[in-house]
This record gives sequence, C-alpha cells and structure tokens, in this order.
Amino acid sequence: MDSESKNFIINELIKTIVENPNNSDNYLRLANIYLKDNQFDRAISVYDSLLNFEPENYIALTNLGSIYFCKNDFKKAVNYYLRASNLGIEDVNVYYNLGNAYAELGEFKQSISNYIKALNLDKNNYKVYSAIAMLYQDKENYDEALRYYEKALSLNPNLSENYLNIAFVLMKLGRYIEAADNFNFAYNISPESSKLLLFAANAYSSASEYNKANEYFDKIIEINPKYYHSYLCYALSCYEQKNIEKAIDLYNMAITLNPEMSNAYILLANLYFSEKQYELALDLYKKVIELKPSDPEAYTLLGNTYVMLKDLRSAINIYKQCIDIDTDNDEIKLVYTEIVNEYIKNKSMEENSNAA
Repeated sequence: MDSESKNFIINELIKTIVENPNNSDNYLRLANIYLKDNQFDRAISVYDSLLNFEPENYIALTNLGSIYFCKNDFKKAVNYYLRASNLGIEDVNVYYNLGNAYAELGEFKQSISNYIKALNLDKNNYKVYSAIAMLYQDKENYDEALRYYEKALSLNPNLSENYLNIAFVLMKLGRYIEAADNFNFAYNISPESSKLLLFAANAYSSASEYNKANEYFDKIIEINPKYYHSYLCYALSCYEQKNIEKAIDLYNMAITLNPEMSNAYILLANLYFSEKQYELALDLYKKVIELKPSDPEAYTLLGNTYVMLKDLRSAINIYKQCIDIDTDNDEIKLVYTEIVNEYIKNKSMEENSNAA
C-alpha cells in the first residue's frame, strides 16, 4: 500500500470513529495500520481511546502489552497482560508473554508460574519449555536448564536454536564433547552459519581434543577465509597447544584481513607479553590505542608493559592518561600511586649514589 492510499484510509477511519465513537472495529483497524509501520505511540493512543469505552477489549489489552514489551516498559506490559488474563479467555500466548515480561523484571516465581499456566493449556509448546530453561540458565541452575531445553528439543528437533541452547549449557557444565555434538547438529540444520562450526571447534579445544579442534578450524577457514573471529579463536587454541609460531601467524593473518579491528592486535600483544617479548607487545598496544583512543584497558596494558621494560616515567604518563579516561577506576589509581612512589624512590637512590 502506497503512502497516499494509506493516509486516505487513516483519515477515513478517523472520520468514521468521530461519527461513531463506540465501534471498536474501527479503532482496531486504525491501530493495526499504525502497528504495521511501528508507530507505537499512535497505536497506544488509539487503543487507550478504545479502552475508555470498552475496558475489556481483549485485542487492545494484549496488543498494548506487546507494545510496551517492545518499548522495554515491562511493568506496563505486565499490567495489560494481567488485565487480559483476568477476562477468563484461555490463551497460551497471554501467559507466555506474562512469563516473559516477569522474567525481564527479574521476578522468577511469577515468571515460572505463568509459564506453567501456559503449559497447562499447551503441553507441547516448545517455546515455553525454552523460556523456562532460560530462566534457570540465568539462575546458573544448568542441570535444570538442560532438562527443559531437552524437552523443547524433543518437541521440535528440526530447529537449530534448540541444539544451540543445549550446547551452551553443556559448555557451562564442562561437557565439551557433548556440546560439540550439539553444535554440529545445529550446523547440519543451518549449514550456512560458519559460527556454529566455530562453536564446535572451540568446544573441542576446551576438551583438549586439539586434533579435532584444528580440523574444524581449518575447515572453517577453507569455507569462509574472511571470517575474522575464526583466526582469533584458532590462535588462542594454538597458544594453548604451545604452538606459539602458528598462533602468531594466525593473529597476523587476522590483522591483514581486518587492520581496523583491535582484537587481533591486543591478543597478539598479550601473547608477546606472556612470552616476555615486551618490545613487540609495546608496539601492538600502541596500535590498539591508535584504533581505540578512549579504551582504558589498552592504556593499562601499555602502562604495564612500560613497567616490565623498567621505563617508569613512560608508565606513569600512560597510567595518568588512563585515569583521565576512567576516573572511577580505583585499581589503576592505586597502581599509578605505587609506580610514582617507586619512581621517586629510584630517583632518590640515584641522586644519593651520584652525590656519593
């Protein structure tokens, strides 16, 4: 529908509402047009006008709940969903949406209660089981989360998201090989996503199954040679394998692929720092600051490197810049004070030595 036709229909509906203000259908039609264009505030105004004379209009109440949920006003969303649920209409979606809104408010018991009501109406709704699982996952009750995710999977085994959810919980439980299997199942359903293969590779690496991990990393790079993060993950795995040279090569490949991204620079710098190659780390941390001049972490790492190189004057200067950026960082303030004191002590000892 073109803009001119849409405006004509809107104006006609408004005229009709003015002439016959107690016909709810016209309000719903008008609000629906606004909703399709994401004009939420106008839709809210229409629904509010409708509820003034028909306060138990189910569609208006549920749609208002959804609008306020989209606007992240979860208290108002709960209010409208509750009003809809009190009308005695047995609707799975209302209880499911109520559960979602309570979950966003951090009200665990209320959320679970409404999800259970939804399941009482539809015991085969995999979305509700997944939602309950997410609640338990947020509570770090991974065993219970896994149980509900597995139920969701049993109801919909053709959705990659269900395998993915299970895999992430298994990673939290340290069951890395099982997690890798589920990442693979998800990939088989959605083979266009190299990210799923990368998850599997990381899972094998976490299980110290490095041959399998390397096989997957190589496959990802072959399929998608411009996948920046695959080089970073592969490099981290190689470092764990004590294959330092390959890790360095992979970081440099990532830098070549995307020289404006700071991740590879900082990870390679960290590697050099760990290997006590401080001069090499220093240049890379400087590059990170060029790319992210307001990143306090980069200044901290650069300052630490100057300390290791015994260049306390430069370290003090960098820590001071870090404090100027991150004024609430008490930890770096303490480090700064300690390095200043050490610098003053060293200078004093040097002067006394020269005097002697």
